[in-house]
Amino acid sequence: MKYMLVISTPLIVAIKMKNWMQKLGLLTLGLGAATVANAQVTTEPAEYQDPTTELKIIVDISKLDASQEHVQNLQADAAAGLDLYIWTWNPAEHQDPHPLVNGTGSEPWKSSNDLLVMTKEAENIYSFTMTPTEFYEVDAQTVFDNDIEFLVKPKDGGGYGDPDRKSEDLKIAVDPPVTVRNPAFLFPGRFQDDDLVMLYYDNNEETVPGMQNLADDDVWFFAEATLSDSTTVKIANNAFTVGNYPELQMTAYGDGIFKTYFVPRKFFNVPEGKTVTNITMYVMRRVFTGGDSRVAYDIIADLSCE
Repeated sequence: MKYMLVISTPLIVAIKMKNWMQKLGLLTLGLGAATVANAQVTTEPAEYQDPTTELKIIVDISKLDASQEHVQNLQADAAAGLDLYIWTWNPAEHQDPHPLVNGTGSEPWKSSNDLLVMTKEAENIYSFTMTPTEFYEVDAQTVFDNDIEFLVKPKDGGGYGDPDRKSEDLKIAVDPPVTVRNPAFLFPGRFQDDDLVMLYYDNNEETVPGMQNLADDDVWFFAEATLSDSTTVKIANNAFTVGNYPELQMTAYGDGIFKTYFVPRKFFNVPEGKTVTNITMYVMRRVFTGGDSRVAYDIIADLSCE
């Protein structure tokens, strides 16, 4: 599942990275870029921010999960010299008789479109070049909202009773370039409810007078989650009671920087069978007295986007 961070004013759409905590000190927060969800995929340019420009998608099939039979079949076909094709469905999927439909005929999975053949760059390395807005015939925002999802297959991908011959589903996350970042935000910008997430707050950048120059023990936050059954879960019922819950206090890291790390499912104690679809948070003082004792915006993470 894919997730989109939504903020009430323009805000960072941060880079999604696996094991990001190990690399946090190396990141420049506030950078928007195209990132891949699988190590076997790279792009040129590596930091891709404009879907109206050319993108080269590069797949190393030797790095696919060879424990899967369908991947073994794909790798065997490549070793035998067969052409490989891209098969893509997001941010849009063309339907017959569109010239860029994924497959043709009555059994399209067995007959990939010749216009979608990939270029063999080297042994096991295949590429496909496109301009996303032109290829998918969508606007840039649709690419940002849905990313690029695809797989790699030979012309005959099996199926219809035959073993599949394909990669796993692959994804390139495309985020818009960043212009403005609020003092408080969630990182990474896209996450699942069982991922480790950071709430970050730079009090040095605060513009609300009553929130400026806060003491190390005076930065707290309100948090509410909406679940897949439309029920809501709050740690504190309202801003006036936040100070009664130690888990809602942010940790001071010095020089006006505050952080809190949490896993949404655990933090909100989500029951089995339900998932978090939305999180709303805001940073505040421990004692809430009105608008001057909290940041001027909500931080909203929409986990329901696909």
